[in-house]
Order: sequence, then C-alpha cells, then structure tokens
Amino acid sequence: MNDAVLGFLGLIRRAGAMALGAEDAYDAARLGKARLLAVASDASANTRSGMQNARGERDVPLLPLDESKGRLGEALGVKECAAFAVLDTGFALSLCEKLGENETAELLRARLEREKKRKSKKLQKKEPQAPPTGAVKRGGARSAASRAGQRRTASAKRGSKPTPRVTGKRGN
Repeated sequence: MNDAVLGFLGLIRRAGAMALGAEDAYDAARLGKARLLAVASDASANTRSGMQNARGERDVPLLPLDESKGRLGEALGVKECAAFAVLDTGFALSLCEKLGENETAELLRARLEREKKRKSKKLQKKEPQAPPTGAVKRGGARSAASRAGQRRTASAKRGSKPTPRVTGKRGN
C-alpha cells in the first residue's frame, strides 16, 4: 500500500467516516452503518474471525490489507490499528478503487446508486406541490407579521406597555 492510500485513510478518519478499532468496527457492521471492513495483515486470528462474524448478516465487504497494525495506526493518528470500518459508501468505493479491488468496487458502486435513488425519492416527497391551476385561494386578510410567519409579542401590540421585571426577594 502506498503513502497516498495511507493519506486517504487519514482523510476518511478526519471526515468522521470511520469507526476505528476492531470493537467499533464490529459495532458499526452489526448496526448496519459500516460499508466496508478492513483488517491489517498482522491482526490476530481473534480479530479476523470477529470481522468475519460482523460482516455475516449484513454482507459487508471485508478487505484484508497488506499493511501492519503499526503502519495503519500511524496513518490514522493512533498507536496501532488492527481493523476499521468505513461508514460512507463514497469513501469506501474510492478506497477500493485505489487498492485495485474491482469486485468490491462494483458492489459498492451498485450500493451507491441505490442510495442516490432512495435519496432523490425522499427529496421529491418533501418538495411542496403547487396547487392545481385555476384553484381559488381562500382565506381572509392577514397582517404582515403573520404572513412572514412571525408572532406578534405583547409588547409589539398597539397601546400595550412592557411589564416591569421584579427583582429581589419576595415579601411575606
């Protein structure tokens, strides 16, 4: 793995799109937040099997890296890092492309397309629909404050004075 890829891992971490460490990566995968799991080359057998179990039910891609825990940790700003999870699909896709993992990149590309479609449908539902043409708008005259969506306060009403603020002890 070259220095550019290690720098990219640091960028992912600074963007907040990474669960760092085996336990956090496991939790992210179990909760459905992880898009890609990665394990260092010298990670323990326990860590490797834990990542295999984490990806099981959600079918999260697992990427074995050819870097040591120390070198990964150095790139991510910690002492050592045996495993991590990438939480953003775009970052996970870019990482796979940089590492030449074409099969995993194809899976992530398909997932990214599904996420974009889902997001565009959600935005379409939120957009207010225009009233049908020829519809008559009903309603009485409204004040400028209510048209702007603001409430008039008591002190803003005509003829009213602001109530004085009482300070000090309350008497018996």
